[in-house]
Amino acid sequence: MSDAAAADLIAALGQAIGIPGLRPDARGCCRLMFDGEQIVELQPAPAQGRWLVSCVLRSSQHPDGQALRTLMQGNHLGAGFGGGWAGLDSQGCAVVHLPVSWQEASASALLQAIELVLQHAERWQKRLQDAPPAPLGQSAAMMNWAQRI
Repeated sequence: MSDAAAADLIAALGQAIGIPGLRPDARGCCRLMFDGEQIVELQPAPAQGRWLVSCVLRSSQHPDGQALRTLMQGNHLGAGFGGGWAGLDSQGCAVVHLPVSWQEASASALLQAIELVLQHAERWQKRLQDAPPAPLGQSAAMMNWAQRI
């Protein structure tokens, strides 16, 4: 997909959601904020021939071992993310991703992916908040009773 075609697609998405001036940034990315706190990023992935629609899970910075285990179980066969996946970004926050192939990309397909990624983010934020704390490792357990100097 050419840069011009990507810009046209983002502009069409903007028209569909009531933001007529929506344009990608210099890297071809587009970020949208929902409910004043949830950011969705649309990023072209030319080498993969698709768009990545991504959403950082709020309050998921540096997830502990149990939260990571829960995310990885959701990644198994893409079952927990509707064909997408979760990962950690460069700041250590959990992120949910959904792909949209360039052949299927349209304003309505991107809008549907945005809605789905927001639903996944909401569900997974709750799952991670409700996950039981990770059991203390041996060194952490030792710190609970070790004498401090």
